Amino acid sequence: MDKSKITCETLKAIRKQVADANGIVYTPAKCDFEGVCAGTCPACESEREYIENQLSLKRKAGEIVKIAGLVAGLTTLAPLATVAQEMNSPEPTVQISLLDEEYFFDFGRIKPEYEERYDYLAVLVSQMPGEVFIIAGNTDSRGSETYNLKISQKRAEYVRNLILSRLEEKGYNKEDYIIISVGLANIAPNIPNAKDESEHELNRRVSLFLYKEHSLNGRAACIVNDKVKENFSILEEKLGTTKFNEFKEIWKAKGKNERKR
Repeated sequence: MDKSKITCETLKAIRKQVADANGIVYTPAKCDFEGVCAGTCPACESEREYIENQLSLKRKAGEIVKIAGLVAGLTTLAPLATVAQEMNSPEPTVQISLLDEEYFFDFGRIKPEYEERYDYLAVLVSQMPGEVFIIAGNTDSRGSETYNLKISQKRAEYVRNLILSRLEEKGYNKEDYIIISVGLANIAPNIPNAKDESEHELNRRVSLFLYKEHSLNGRAACIVNDKVKENFSILEEKLGTTKFNEFKEIWKAKGKNERKR
C-alpha cells in the first residue's frame, strides 16, 4: 500500500466498521488527494461528518450507538509504537480497552522510526469527537502509593498530551476532543502480588478507554469518577448542556453501581 495512504485507508476501514455496526449505509470513496493524506482532506472530512451526523441522529432517536467496529479496527493499527515517559523509570505497557476488550503493546523509548505509530492512537480518537476518553496510568507495586500515584498521573498526562499534539498535527482541532488523565498507581493491577520483573512489567501500563464503556470497579472506578467530576465544568462547556446531562446520568449510574458492590 502507498505509505501516503496508510492513515487514510485505516480511517476508512474504521468508519466502515462503525457504519456497519450501526446500520449506516456507507461506501468508502477512493481518495484522490495528492500527497500524504492524514484523514483531513476534503473527501475524508466529508465522510467523517456524514458518519458523525448519522450517529447523532440515532442518538437523538434514542437508539444505542455501537462502536464495536472500532475493536476490530484496532487490529489494523497494530503494532503500535511505544510511549516513553520523561521520568527515569521502566517503560510502561500501553493498553487500549474498548468494550471490555484489551490490546497490549510493548512500549520502549521514543525512536524516530516509531514516530508514525503514535499517529494510530490519534487516528482512533479522531473518529470520536465529543466522546469522553480516559487515560489511566498504572504502576507496579514497588514504591509508595504516594509516589506511584504521582508517577502514574504523569504517565497518563504524557500520553494525553502526545495524542492531542498528534491530533493537532493532523489538522484536527484538539479542543473537540475530551481526554481525561487519571493516575491509578497500583490499585488495579493486571497481576496482583506480582513477583518477578515480567509480571511487574504487565502492571506498568497506560490504558486508553471510553469512559462510558469502562469496566473498572472498586477504588479504581471511584478514583476515575472523582476525576471526571473534577472536570464537570469543562465537560459541560465542550459537550453542551443536553449532552452533558446525558453524560451525567451515565456518571451517576456508574457511581450507583459502585455503591451497590
